[in-house]
Amino acid sequence: MHHTWHRSRPGLALTASLTLLAGLSVPALAVPTPGTDVLYTLDADFDRGTLQDVNHDSPNDDQLQLNRSTVFFPYVNVAASARGTMVRIDVNTGQIVGEWASAPAGRGKNPSRTTVDKFGSTWLSNRDENEGGRGSVTRIAVIQGGTRVNSDGSPNPAGDYLKGPFAYNRCVDRDQDGLIATSRGLGDVRPWTNAGGADNNGGVTTAADECVINYTRVTGALTRTVAVDAENRLWTGGNDLDHELLDADGQPTGTQFNLGCGGYGGLVDKAGTLWSARNNGTLRYDPAAATGACLDGTHGDYGLGMDPVTGEIWHTNVNGNRVAKMAPDGTVLGAFSHGSQNAQGVAVDGDGNVWVAHSLLGPATTVGHLRTDGTYVGNVTLPGGVGPTGVAIDSNGKVWVTNINTNNAQRIDPDAGPIGGGGHPVGAVDLTVDLGEGAGPYNYSDMTGSVLGEITAPQGTWSVVQDGGQAGQTWGTVTWNTEAQGSVPAGTSITVEARTSDTEAGLAGESFTPVGNGVTFAKSGRYIEVRATLTANAAGDSPVLSDLRIKTSERTGVFSCQATALTLAGIVSTRANPQDVPCVDDHETLANVQLNAGILTVKATALDASTDQTPDDLTGTPPSTSDSAVSQARIEQTRITSGLLTIEIGVIQSNASVTCVPGPGGLVPQFSGSSSIAGLKINGLNVTVGSAPLTIPLLIGSLKLNATTTTGSSVVQQAVVLDTLLTDVVIGEAKANVEAKPGYPGGSPCRV
Repeated sequence: MHHTWHRSRPGLALTASLTLLAGLSVPALAVPTPGTDVLYTLDADFDRGTLQDVNHDSPNDDQLQLNRSTVFFPYVNVAASARGTMVRIDVNTGQIVGEWASAPAGRGKNPSRTTVDKFGSTWLSNRDENEGGRGSVTRIAVIQGGTRVNSDGSPNPAGDYLKGPFAYNRCVDRDQDGLIATSRGLGDVRPWTNAGGADNNGGVTTAADECVINYTRVTGALTRTVAVDAENRLWTGGNDLDHELLDADGQPTGTQFNLGCGGYGGLVDKAGTLWSARNNGTLRYDPAAATGACLDGTHGDYGLGMDPVTGEIWHTNVNGNRVAKMAPDGTVLGAFSHGSQNAQGVAVDGDGNVWVAHSLLGPATTVGHLRTDGTYVGNVTLPGGVGPTGVAIDSNGKVWVTNINTNNAQRIDPDAGPIGGGGHPVGAVDLTVDLGEGAGPYNYSDMTGSVLGEITAPQGTWSVVQDGGQAGQTWGTVTWNTEAQGSVPAGTSITVEARTSDTEAGLAGESFTPVGNGVTFAKSGRYIEVRATLTANAAGDSPVLSDLRIKTSERTGVFSCQATALTLAGIVSTRANPQDVPCVDDHETLANVQLNAGILTVKATALDASTDQTPDDLTGTPPSTSDSAVSQARIEQTRITSGLLTIEIGVIQSNASVTCVPGPGGLVPQFSGSSSIAGLKINGLNVTVGSAPLTIPLLIGSLKLNATTTTGSSVVQQAVVLDTLLTDVVIGEAKANVEAKPGYPGGSPCRV
């Protein structure tokens, strides 16, 4: 699709114009990006991920902003009703890419409607399920790319499995074997045994096909209505007129109502209003107000479609050569002939064309074509097609029709065929796809996702998979919008989520969880998938994602530490962690020692030095407020002699530490040093010291006590330093530092 934008304040506002261009398919495909610290900010960077409803071209490059309308997936998803399966067709080639059972063995099937969610997965309803007064719906996910392989991962074009890297995947690797077991094409329907009735009440535990991701029992029995809203939730309705909302994960929300109408084909319009056709009138329900009404047959009684430009609703009458156009509030704006006495499905494209399936009644062999102003253009002949029931617009702007009597689907080129009313081409079939014997496709529904894509999804996503290179890789931060062009206007939002797995296929089986901007989190797995969701405000302003960086929890620095009981003229006695960098747990003791250097003699007893780091191993753990490096030195008794000078010192204790604490922009190192001296005698005279710094001049030099030296990256605590002209004595030294890793100037173990 091509999208026209205009600027407004405070953000980027989206116009309502859109033009469908031939040949467009799913957003750019991507494979995992290798790296433990990757910045995505240029067009080429964003193309490493999957863009859904967002672009990096208009109005500006090197940033992501919302499209006005969804570039929906290049598939038409056909309910092979009579076979109890769903068939997915590539709209560009006509290739059938897979076929799936619509329900577990022993459950009611006969799927009649399909609809596509915002991530390309297809919901279908089973109109034969009514056990216990409940119906059922099933969701079939999308996977693109990968290589066909056998169960051991060896290549085989006819293999039962797909092996990554994948261009796009919503299927779930339930057995965690790193492969996706899924259908190869028409007729390859994988078993769904339902052994022991395991899935009777919902779930897909016995489904062999890992692209079958949901089976949910719903309150609407003999289910027909399936319609996805802007939050990717599913509205369902049954022949018993019960309607219910499922959340984005496909689970009931406790929202159930019955107004005595509806329950057939349905859609959700631009305002989020649910429309559900047929029984006792058409349901029009406003979820926000939790109120609705039953519209009479003058509004229509069968197929529902929506104008992607105006939001007007089109509604067929099954009899009487009549299709009605309604305002979003339900007011009838007109009723028009469409070229046949009967009608079922109806779809409206972005170029002002209305397409009406002329029904299995008769049976028909044409699709009606009129303009949104009511002008009748003509009937499209369906060579080899009988009983057209459903129509939908694909991602190229072409029209697909399903023919129940001839078990096929046909593609109509709206720009082909003879010139009809109003000077417009009538359209002509340019492709027929055989669905196989006994398909019986019904399908008057949104089989392509155009309704959700064009109208009801004022948000888009960009997702990217990053390969950390090793199993169990730990991930630490996602940071975004550090550049000036990034913006989140009032009422808009950018939400970022992440999930991890040791296999690429396993990602889809994990749940996304929100992450904060630059806030450290703890997730592990070789692969991380990050999804950014951009949401517009009511005025259509788009947020802008200028950049996004994904990093492991590998810290930008390390702790260093060292403790030394005694040093004389470079001679060291009792030192913990002599290498200093990095800090490690160490403990050294010595009962007594005597060192001599020149005129100085030092005797000490019970020397003790220790270092400790928390956690012991910084790799694989993100920084936290419990992280620290601590060093301690302790000496029980010390005696220093030099000629006529005798210094006697009691218990000496020295401590130094660095701890990660909250600071500007995250955790920062905090340094602390202290020491104490229990007793001091100089030539027999007591000197009170304690823990305060003190310098005592002596004939041979100076005695410095309790000295703390702190810089931006270190602390050194020295309990006793005897500084002479010839040599020095240091007793009780403790050090704690942070050291930056190569390539991370100013790095710290408190940061990733």
